[in-house]
Amino acid sequence: MKSPEGIFCVGVDHHTTPLAVRESLVALAGDRLTPHLIEHGGAEEVVYLSTCNRVEIYGRSEFRGPEIVEILRRAMPHKLGFAWQEARGVYLHEGIACWRHLAEVATGLRSMVMGEGEILAQVRTAYQSSRELGGTRKGMHVLFQSCLRAARAARRMAGFGQGDPSVGRCAAEVASQILSFPESDRIMILGSGHTARSFALAARDGGMKSCFISSRSTERAQLLARELKGHCVPWEDWASTAFSMTMLVSALSGGELFWGSRGSLPELRLMVDLGVPRTLTQLRQSNPQASSLDLEELAKRSEVQPEALGAIHRAEEILRKHESLFAWGRSLEGKETLVEKE
Repeated sequence: MKSPEGIFCVGVDHHTTPLAVRESLVALAGDRLTPHLIEHGGAEEVVYLSTCNRVEIYGRSEFRGPEIVEILRRAMPHKLGFAWQEARGVYLHEGIACWRHLAEVATGLRSMVMGEGEILAQVRTAYQSSRELGGTRKGMHVLFQSCLRAARAARRMAGFGQGDPSVGRCAAEVASQILSFPESDRIMILGSGHTARSFALAARDGGMKSCFISSRSTERAQLLARELKGHCVPWEDWASTAFSMTMLVSALSGGELFWGSRGSLPELRLMVDLGVPRTLTQLRQSNPQASSLDLEELAKRSEVQPEALGAIHRAEEILRKHESLFAWGRSLEGKETLVEKE
């Protein structure tokens, strides 16, 4: 029994599409994009994946080739459809090429930071969210379960699970080149998830003595602050506290943070914005004296190191084995993926 036909991926990523364009696509997508696309005939199944590096729509459709992209665009809300039409670098993968692309994404081979730690969970969460919204049936279930299984095996073989190859750590390393952590003793980190924690731990390794943590989730912020021996700032007080900081790091999602008319931040020397859409644009504009770092700048500084080539090769070897099995509807355990129970 062969793998499901009609699967596709339409997307953009950090390689060819500017951050500002990706921000626009995320901001216009809203919370109901998956059911909206299905209700308006865009595809039979839909999984929407948005990360720091990419904005992608996976699905199953009776259409083929460029017609998939056009039908999908017509099914989108008008402003979002226009933004996709105008976006630079849109790609389309179908059939086994779609499987290969998703497997490489989940493994971390297509990330800005090779083998990054967040991506596997982000792919899994995207699938689960779509499932809860009624966007998945057999096609997406088989695709995502197979790719996640392959990615886990490839990451183990490559050794990607060792250490912390994450956007947060990479950002901390670059930030330390701009403003050394011992030099900045007043650091505020907005967020308490994986990226925020990765940044904080890398900063501590680089000499950070203490920091201030503020997050929409008070409980998670308290846990992270306790781990770092830092200070937890109530979310409603982040802006007033940030006024006296020298470094401000945002690892939040959700778009621009409201700053109001507080004026400039005279002591702020560096702003690190890891959000998509970006969250500190207003603060950056009102503080031109401060240095800044965002994902676009981070991408320019991130290169594959020679020692990573061996790990990439080992991961690709594992993915090739899983790919051939997926093409015939089987997994490495010898079971047919098409009849796996959800």
